[in-house]
Amino acid sequence: MLQKKSLIVFDLDGTLFNTLGDLAVAVNFALRHFGLPEHDEQRVRTFIGNGSMKLIERSMGEAAFPENISRTGVTVEMVHKVYSDFYWEHCTERTLPNPGVVEFLRNTHARVAMLTNKPERPTFKLLEHFHLRDRFEFVLCGDTTPERKPSPAGLLKIMESAGVAPAETVMVGDDQPDILAARNAGVDCITLLCGFGKPVNLLPLAPENVVESYAEMCELLCSLSR
Repeated sequence: MLQKKSLIVFDLDGTLFNTLGDLAVAVNFALRHFGLPEHDEQRVRTFIGNGSMKLIERSMGEAAFPENISRTGVTVEMVHKVYSDFYWEHCTERTLPNPGVVEFLRNTHARVAMLTNKPERPTFKLLEHFHLRDRFEFVLCGDTTPERKPSPAGLLKIMESAGVAPAETVMVGDDQPDILAARNAGVDCITLLCGFGKPVNLLPLAPENVVESYAEMCELLCSLSR
């Protein structure tokens, strides 16, 4: 059973926000720019995790194979640049906070941090758009963390900066990198089965604190931080 926690560290995509609509539009804009096949939203959902470069690499499919890059001259980095510029401009158009998240963040007495593999620019743009920036004491992003999840480095850095022990900290996420980063840092993890991660990929990791809805997540967090 989870004990009381003084520091809650959130993932972003699929945990705090449903960013799928804006991610899918940006991915398809970049693919279309280079004449590559596009994908529907649910297909793009399966590509999310481990940062935006991996998102683009997976979206490109066989076009990202070295032999095809040599033939076409279209690299993952080129597609990623077009994607990143477009996403930065449009990342708040279809994105919404997940149910109950804003209310929890505004009312909790716990210290709150964020560890995301998402780049810093769109992360802060989203937090500012939804007037949540001041709720996060620490924010580490894919391009500011010492190492991206599943490495524990970002989580360890946040705890060190906060002066909080692993036993007083909980990670909240929806995918394998969140579970593994927490486990590698000796931190409890609350795992969402309603985010972007596939249960078929999550359950073999035997996550210990599984919730199936955002309401259940918020209720559990409230009980840990009273």
